[in-house]
Amino acid sequence: MYRQLIQKASPLVQRGVLLNRTAPVTVAQTVRYFAQPALFKPSVIATLNKVNRLANYTSIRSISKLSESKEATPYDYAKVKAIVSNPEKHPDSILVDVREPVEFQEGHIPGAINLPFKSSPGALSLNQEEFQDTFGFDKPDKEKELVFYCLGGVRSTAAEELANTFGYEKRGNYKGSYEDWVSNENQAKK
Repeated sequence: MYRQLIQKASPLVQRGVLLNRTAPVTVAQTVRYFAQPALFKPSVIATLNKVNRLANYTSIRSISKLSESKEATPYDYAKVKAIVSNPEKHPDSILVDVREPVEFQEGHIPGAINLPFKSSPGALSLNQEEFQDTFGFDKPDKEKELVFYCLGGVRSTAAEELANTFGYEKRGNYKGSYEDWVSNENQAKK
């Protein structure tokens, strides 16, 4: 299928006919989503890059859901409490609250940063300057472990998996999340 699309697009690209922004993007997206990237030959990639340049794109990116990666470290209340209580003993761990800013303002684990998964899923793909402008603090270093949490563990799992695609290999997931934190904190106060 992708050979047919490329064969049809290639002469048009060479003649400069595909100047409409939607046609090149459609061809490139069709090939990208319905063909296996591993089967692309250098000539096919070169043609797709020409198509994308006409649409003001510079490269073709694909994310493989089948890539092997280390699983996130599971965190429970005790491990998170250790990070909060003694941050100097855990300088390479960053607590990341992936709830929306309103939820974060209503209460969060002390020392956590807020990277809302729903409204800013690509936050970790931003460059340092864009990240700083958007969130008001430095982008986490890829060498640090990001420990994700949300309200009940669903968004944190998705955010942790997405962080992996952006090159963050050191990841943790507090699946009990904020509900578990509040429950344990309330019990500790009794």
